[in-house]
Amino acid sequence: MRRHGWVALALAALLAGCAVSNPETLKSRSTVEELRQQLGQERATYPLPNGGKRLEFRGRGPNTFMVDVDASGRMVEWEQVLTEANFQTLVVGMSAEQVLMTLGQPDDRSRVGRQGTELWSYNFRNTQCLWFQVPFGPDGRTSGVGSTALLPPCLAGGGGGGP
Repeated sequence: MRRHGWVALALAALLAGCAVSNPETLKSRSTVEELRQQLGQERATYPLPNGGKRLEFRGRGPNTFMVDVDASGRMVEWEQVLTEANFQTLVVGMSAEQVLMTLGQPDDRSRVGRQGTELWSYNFRNTQCLWFQVPFGPDGRTSGVGSTALLPPCLAGGGGGGP
């Protein structure tokens, strides 16, 4: 009996560490603590007007969810932000903070070219084995509106891009 108690405790701890990562099942006006119980710990927090916050959660696979909460800490809305429609909202001259609030943390950051352009890459759900890349100039602002590129496994002929 005692052994079963330890197994149950270990299983509960394991499940607590594995958030559901599915905002579709969130209740309207959930608290931040309820969001964390369902989605896990947020990756980042961004301030919104009127004292609200945008919480960034990484879902399973190529999913990033932004959940907006009001000043009282209650959910107002959520969105899966790694979509082609959302990528089209980027404009030249955006700050890194603006891109982060729009798309969240990139999957990869790298420097390319002689001028040291910083390239942020996002893995997103698609059927063409692509990721979305946003270039930043030396001034720290977007130097282009972003474009798609093949995922490294696809370049190597390994397939396996889109889930």
